[in-house]
Amino acid sequence: MMWQTYLQPTSVEEALELLQQYAGKARLVAGGTDVLVELQRGVRPTTTLIDVTALNDLKYIGEEDGYIIMGALTTHNDVVASPLCVQRALPLVQACWEVGAPQIRTRATIVGNLVTASPANDTIAALMALGAELVLTRQGGERVVALDDFYPGFRRTVLQPGEMVREIRIPALTDSQRGLFIKLGLRRAQAISVIDFAIVLTFSGDEIV
Repeated sequence: MMWQTYLQPTSVEEALELLQQYAGKARLVAGGTDVLVELQRGVRPTTTLIDVTALNDLKYIGEEDGYIIMGALTTHNDVVASPLCVQRALPLVQACWEVGAPQIRTRATIVGNLVTASPANDTIAALMALGAELVLTRQGGERVVALDDFYPGFRRTVLQPGEMVREIRIPALTDSQRGLFIKLGLRRAQAISVIDFAIVLTFSGDEIV
């Protein structure tokens, strides 16, 4: 048995209470496409899982003050199907489209992809190019961290015990900006990136500024 205790909070407040109670000794699970594989391989083992899939308040995509905002339970297919993301965050849509098979894209969350912190994770490069930031929450407060500052090293994040990612915030591309994501894998589909690339350019007429 890979874990002994399985908890399913029904509110963000309850989830944060459990994270504080098990600080550093439990792992969050949503889509489970990364966590369960890691547990099978003995990577970051734990005896306690906190399942956040019932937290409906964390499943949304919207626009606020020039930012695209998405909750921690937003899946790759949610992004692909979002007209707002297609129009104003195309590199992320292209990256999400490259992740796994349709069944994985339906379950796997963007935040789960970010927290796994693998350099091969496609959404990281796209979100960095877009200038994304993360809202990290815990009992007693929140902080906002630029995705550029979220990774202090290989497969490491700045998440503290008792803390979780609540929201991704992306500056929406303007009419004068264009973006693109591409990747190279060892096969044409369902391939882990050997290298991926994302870029956002701002134009003034025919010139890049």
